[in-house]
Amino acid sequence: MHFDLTDEQRAIQDTARRFAQNEIRPRVKEEGFKRDIVSKMGEMGFFACAFPANFGGTEAGFLAHSVVCEEISRADSGLRSLFNLQAMTVPYTMMEWGTPEVRSRYVEALNSGSRLGCTCFSEPNAGSDIASIETRIEDRGDHFLINGAKTWISNGTVAEFAVVYGTHDRSLKHKGLCAVVVETDQPGWMPRETPKLGDKSSPIAEITLENVKAPKENLLGEWGKGFVVAMTALDRGRISVSSGAVGLSQACLDASVEYAMQRVQFGKRIGEFQLVKGVIAEMVSLTEAARLLVRQGAWLNDMDRPFSREIATAKYFAGEVAAKVSGMAMEIHGGMGYSLEMPVERYYRDAKLYQVGEGAANIMRLLIADDALGIKKANRPRLHVSSDFRDLE
Repeated sequence: MHFDLTDEQRAIQDTARRFAQNEIRPRVKEEGFKRDIVSKMGEMGFFACAFPANFGGTEAGFLAHSVVCEEISRADSGLRSLFNLQAMTVPYTMMEWGTPEVRSRYVEALNSGSRLGCTCFSEPNAGSDIASIETRIEDRGDHFLINGAKTWISNGTVAEFAVVYGTHDRSLKHKGLCAVVVETDQPGWMPRETPKLGDKSSPIAEITLENVKAPKENLLGEWGKGFVVAMTALDRGRISVSSGAVGLSQACLDASVEYAMQRVQFGKRIGEFQLVKGVIAEMVSLTEAARLLVRQGAWLNDMDRPFSREIATAKYFAGEVAAKVSGMAMEIHGGMGYSLEMPVERYYRDAKLYQVGEGAANIMRLLIADDALGIKKANRPRLHVSSDFRDLE
């Protein structure tokens, strides 16, 4: 692994940073979903880094995807979820596991930002344990019929396409899971937005599905093999999640350094006090360590090598770092950190999601420990076809 970004990756990073500064930061206090910003990010190719040209991609790779995601999250962590939904867990999963009809109909529309997507894993009684999914997918001969309830679905109120995970037989547990692409403009798709602590620019919903239909060609992978589809989707989604956590940590560090060099107490800037320097040093070290772990995982994916263990480690560590560093930023800012005038209160609220969402910290711990103990290897071959997809139409 090379620790320097390539010229192309650095140019992409600079473009994303300028976009964040010019387009996102001026509107960061506006709560709610900003469709125009999503469209602009799609037009800039931010969601298409990992896709080949024949699917509307820039072929810049997963590390470039990570770098862009970090820069956007540094400005507004709430926009980070889009890099899962518009790049990884929805269109990339469709490209990897979908029929030619699915690939041609949905992939480029999503990674270009012209259409919006969501992934439907979680349910009221099934979170990390996706083998307990209760949503029912029935094969009705010429179509699938879907009934169930989903919760904590990012983009759920705005998505036009969804990857829905359900079961055709609950007694089979994970061996009964199926993944189906659903178009949401039908009466049985009923979303309701969920109020939440942070990530205010990312709508999250509870979704009821009543007799929702999908054509047979919208099955991803094989009937009853949806668990494998889910695992590949989650692995790649963790690149986005962990990159977002690094971006948020960097934002906390940026704000803390600026404040420490402006705030004067006892006749000098607080950044000159030894204890404050110690906090800043720890913030720098933790953020840099998380960044290297994340980029290692993304780089391994670019090399078409197994990366499940590495990206689980990165997701776990980066999530812990985001939560810790955001607390440190509050400490540096003192009473002002508790004020709505400063950005760190928003960072503090946004940070917690990285520990509990899209691969909870305890689940990552189990995956990492089982691998280390030899109980269950994390890096299993999962790719459906070659990850560059250049041979697909």
